[in-house]
Amino acid sequence: MLKDKNEPGLPERSAHLFEQIHEILWDKILNGEIEPAQRLRDREWAKRLEVSRTPVREAMRKMQQEGILLPLSQGGYEVRSVSNKDLQGLYSCRAALEALAAHQAAELTTPKSARALELIIEQTEKALAKEDLDRVFAGNSSFHGLIIDLSDNAHLKGLCEAIRKLILFYRATLLNKVKNELKDKGAYLERLRVKNEEHRNILDALRENDASLASKLMQDHLIESAMDMRVDG
Repeated sequence: MLKDKNEPGLPERSAHLFEQIHEILWDKILNGEIEPAQRLRDREWAKRLEVSRTPVREAMRKMQQEGILLPLSQGGYEVRSVSNKDLQGLYSCRAALEALAAHQAAELTTPKSARALELIIEQTEKALAKEDLDRVFAGNSSFHGLIIDLSDNAHLKGLCEAIRKLILFYRATLLNKVKNELKDKGAYLERLRVKNEEHRNILDALRENDASLASKLMQDHLIESAMDMRVDG
């Protein structure tokens, strides 16, 4: 059984070993246990997980391809540091892709799919009222993910998936920072309330099958989100 010595009882997964390790490392990065700029060595993680170094190297190589780990000249990897410039560059790409997704989804939106989006917005509102940042975070991801699915464009879905984990990384970094700096939580929650209202506006355009408006609202929403986010002070 694959296990982390610091987390006894980790369940064995059905995926190949390197994929299990890949998932474990990503989870630890997203929950803040492994931080930006932290160094990772395959030897250390092989010992910690009680596996050989080969699947750990494979997992870390895949994470390098995904853009989250940077190779070091002296060996090993470093978790990508976060900066506003990188965040805004990534969100510019995301905005272009999801604007297209919203345009195509608007042409295919039905009362049933609109209701599914509305339920996500309502659940997010409840999470905001409870100041449950994790559930708000999940609701936001679900809203955007469903619109990408509704676009019914396999190529677009693939492109969005390629940058999805990097987006999660940047957003999780900000979320972990806010959790650790309670003085910022109120302002962050207020921004999230505004973003959820913007989701309602996007949904209204989708309901009207107004592709141009849905596309513009989505692009503006994501570009403004990047401007609002501050990951390095």
